Amino acid sequence: MTACSRYSKRPDESGQLTITVSIEPLRYFVEHIAGPDVKVVSIVPEGYSPETYKPTPKQLMELSNSKLYFEVGDLGFETTWLGEAISEQPHLKIIDTSDSLRKSQGGIQLSSFDPHTWTSAAHARVIAATICQALCEADTAHQATYRHNLTTLLDTIAATEAQIHALLAHTSHRTFITVHPALTYFAEEYGLRQLCIERDGKQSSPIDLATLIRQAREEHVRVILVQREFSHAQAEAVSRETGARIVSINPLGYDWPREMVNIAKACLQ
Repeated sequence: MTACSRYSKRPDESGQLTITVSIEPLRYFVEHIAGPDVKVVSIVPEGYSPETYKPTPKQLMELSNSKLYFEVGDLGFETTWLGEAISEQPHLKIIDTSDSLRKSQGGIQLSSFDPHTWTSAAHARVIAATICQALCEADTAHQATYRHNLTTLLDTIAATEAQIHALLAHTSHRTFITVHPALTYFAEEYGLRQLCIERDGKQSSPIDLATLIRQAREEHVRVILVQREFSHAQAEAVSRETGARIVSINPLGYDWPREMVNIAKACLQ
C-alpha cells in the first residue's frame, strides 16, 4: 500500500505523503518513526539560522501539501512569519513538540531564551513519543509499525545518552562558553555549566564581555563552542583573552546521535 492511499490528504507530485518539520533534528526523529514511505521536509536547511530564515516558494508549496507539521514552538521564524503561512492551510495539523514537553513533565518550565529542547535526551524521548502519537492518529492502520520504529529510536536515544555520560563522567572541566544559548538543556542533563556570550539575542556589551572573560578565567574554561549560523567575532575576542579553544558544533544538524556525541567530545577539548 502506498503512502498516498494511507492518508486522506493529497500527496505531492512524487506520489508520497509530505510531512513538514521546522528543523533538521526533527526530520531525523520523524523519518526514523515514519519510515521510507513518507516524505519529510525540513523548513530550515543546515547552515541557516532559525532566527532569521525566510522560506522559499518551494518550501511553502510543500507546506501546503503536508498533512502534519511538527515544530519546536519557540524558534525565531516560528514566532514570526510561520503563523501567517500556517493560517492559510486549514487542513494542516500542527504539533508543537515543546508543548508536549510541558504537559508530559508536569508543567516543566522551559527556558525562555533557549528553545533547543532536543539537545536533552530526556526531551528527545518525549519529542519522539509525541511524533509517534501524531502519526498513529493520522494513520491508524499502521500504528504497530510506528510504535515499533519508536522503540528502535528510543533505544538509539538511550545508547547516545549512555555514551555521553561515559564521555563526561571523569572530566573536571565542566564549564564551557557558547555564543548562542543553545545548550541549556544539554548542560543541565550532563552536569555541565554553560556561559553565553549573547545576551537576549544580542552581542554582549563591552562590560558584559569583560565580566564573561573574568568568569571564564576564574573557572578555567578551556573551550568556546560556536555554531556556523552565528557570528564568531566575540568568541574570537574571548579566546584571545582566555586561551580557550574555539570548537565548532552543530546542534541543528540532521544526525541527532552524532551531533550530541560531538558536542560532548567538544566539551572535553
